[in-house]
Order: sequence, then C-alpha cells, then structure tokens
Amino acid sequence: MKEQRLPKRERTRAKLIAAGFRVFSERGQALTASDVAHEADVANGTFYNHFLDREDFIHTLANESLRAITVASAEQTEGADPAWRFAVASTRVLRAAASDPLWGRALLRFAEVPRPPQAAVEQHLRADLVSGLRSGRFTHGDDPVTVDLVTGTLFATFRRIVSAPDGIDADTIPDVVSRLLEAIGIEGSEAESLARAADRETHASP
Repeated sequence: MKEQRLPKRERTRAKLIAAGFRVFSERGQALTASDVAHEADVANGTFYNHFLDREDFIHTLANESLRAITVASAEQTEGADPAWRFAVASTRVLRAAASDPLWGRALLRFAEVPRPPQAAVEQHLRADLVSGLRSGRFTHGDDPVTVDLVTGTLFATFRRIVSAPDGIDADTIPDVVSRLLEAIGIEGSEAESLARAADRETHASP
C-alpha cells in the first residue's frame, strides 16, 4: 500500500520546526524568523504563513520538544509499571532542562500563557496516574490537585535548574522525582530506588 504523504502545508510547517530546533541549538533565544526561514530554505513570508511571530514560533518549539520527550518516554516504557513510567518521564523532562538551560528558560517564558507548555506532558501524566491508581500502585489519580502538584513541582524545579549558575547538585533531580513518587503513593525507599534507577538510565541513554 502506498504511503500517504502529508499535505504540503504540514510538510512546510514541519520543515520550519526542524530548522528552528537547529537554529535554536546554535543561537538560543537570539534566533530570528529570518534565521529559521534561511535554514529551512523558504521565503521569509512562508514563516508568517505558519506562525504569528517569533514568540509564537518559540512557543511552538517549546511545546514540540517537550511533547517529543514525553511521547518517546511513553513509547519506550509502554506496558511497564506505572511508577517506573512516571519516574522515567519526569526524569527525562528535568534532565533536558539541565542539559540545555536555554531550552529550559525558553519553556519557562511561556508557562503562564493561555497555551502553557506543560499541557504537552499532561496527556501522558494523566494516563500514568490513572493506570497507577487502578492497579493499586498509586493512592492518587489524575485529579486536578495531583496534576497541579506534579506539573507545578516539575516547573518549579525547571526554574531552579535554569537559575543555577554552576549547575545543580547531582542528587537534585532524583530527589525531586522520589518526592513526587512518594506524594502519589509510592513508599519512601522504593520511590528513591526508582528515581535513582531512572536517573541512571537517562544518563546512559544516547
């Protein structure tokens, strides 16, 4: 069966986003619409056919990159213990900010807008919380308080990570993930073990 091609508009948008990631990795928030259009080999006007302005584009990059992390984590841990899935996903999001503070700062800039970037992680977070509650692993599911607690803590840690001039302590991320696991019902020693194992795996991943 012949593979169906994406419509031209979607292909062009994807091309701009891919170019944006490359430019952002080199220039950070100094990127311009012209930089992205040049990297994507399209006219400047094409950029504005897809995005309102530079701010809208950076917001899209933040969402797409955060979504890519959570989707990859969900796919790679499919069928695993919900607590392990939660630990891995949380660790990967925080480690991404630690390895690229510019990306983390860009993400935080849009945390309070009508389309907050944390929405990109909530779909998978909610699924893991529901699964964990149903299986008896968690004592809390995807109620608003629990979701706010988890996403709020993750973004507060983001802020701490990108604000640390000399980087963060090696235990910061596993300590945060361990505390979050405890908050949703995992016993202390197991929560710590899962968090540290997830951190080791994240460091070992290419």
